[in-house]
Amino acid sequence: MSKVKKRVRPTKEQAQELNRRLDAVVEAGHTNNLYCDCELCQALAEQAKLMGYRTYSSIKRPSEKWNRRKQEYERKRQIDFVKVANLAGQGLTYAEISEKMHRSKGYINRIAKEFDIKIFTKKER
Repeated sequence: MSKVKKRVRPTKEQAQELNRRLDAVVEAGHTNNLYCDCELCQALAEQAKLMGYRTYSSIKRPSEKWNRRKQEYERKRQIDFVKVANLAGQGLTYAEISEKMHRSKGYINRIAKEFDIKIFTKKER
């Protein structure tokens, strides 16, 4: 069995230093930037590594996989928008559109609201 490295509890001074660096990062406004390489964020990453919260001190760059997935998602939404608009133009209801497209009614509703598509709620006879 392999030994698991036990994390040592940080001292009070180390915890205060980590909180001070975290406050500096928040004041700088870098809370939503996950891959920031400024001095404040790097210092926070090094302090977290020193205390055992991270296994590496440098902030890694994201892979291109996430950008590609986001582009594929946007492309699929645009294709769905065109399909919803065509089916709504034929006078179909939310339920019928969702059944034809094999999507949920909530998803169809979100697309209709986002792109301002008017969909009938009841079938006109």
